[in-house]
Amino acid sequence: MRKLFFCLSLLLILNMNLASQGDKFQHPGEIRDLYTVYEYKKSNWDGSHTSSIFLYISDSNRLESFKWTKGDKSATLVTAFIDWNSFSVNRFLNHRLRHRADPQLVAVLETRARDLWFEVGPFRDSMQLTSMPWHSYDFDLAGLGFSWRALKNKRESFHFHIADAGQQEGKLAFLNKGRVLVNYLGEEEINGQPTLKYKIDGEGLENKGGHIWIDPDSYMILKYQIALPDEEGFDNAMLQLVGKQEMSPAQWGAFLKNCLDD
Repeated sequence: MRKLFFCLSLLLILNMNLASQGDKFQHPGEIRDLYTVYEYKKSNWDGSHTSSIFLYISDSNRLESFKWTKGDKSATLVTAFIDWNSFSVNRFLNHRLRHRADPQLVAVLETRARDLWFEVGPFRDSMQLTSMPWHSYDFDLAGLGFSWRALKNKRESFHFHIADAGQQEGKLAFLNKGRVLVNYLGEEEINGQPTLKYKIDGEGLENKGGHIWIDPDSYMILKYQIALPDEEGFDNAMLQLVGKQEMSPAQWGAFLKNCLDD
């Protein structure tokens, strides 16, 4: 009886948490930067280990992230679909791009309610998300950046949940990493450009967070510095916006091809 009461109480707390968090968001309305490419540089804080990330808003609910290092003949293209009801990604498609070769689908991830199903090559599994909205740090928090425009009040704190791939009992698994709290600190200029500055930290970042700066017009990420690296070869993580331009879908496709052909 006590166990049943505990489970019901936990479920009630989770539902109340989701409801109160949902009150902080609303549908973003018109996406004014449709068909815009945001170019980022990713590196350690000291500028080492630099690579490029091109984030393309290809639809009102779809992002395409092209990760590439100049001179390489292969790259990664991740397509993410945003659910504006949960303010989270509900589907990922991960393609490997190679010079003069057809794109190779290497991973698929999708959510059904709060169940997350994923497939990486022959490996298939599922798990249940413990909180919403959720975002992926492996995706460079791009989903978080895109959903920022859905916040009703950009100067209030909010939280989200991180879930990402990892190892469990020696096997590949998708894991609930935990909650991350985002606290608004105020306005700050970076290279003469006004920004909204936030502190970002919590269990989902292993309590090795940092700061994130947001464009007050587009609400896209301008920069983040986080102590926790998100992939091997990094000591920490820094992402910086270095440019943006409009591209039609045809121009975007040609851009991807030309990068690998150079």
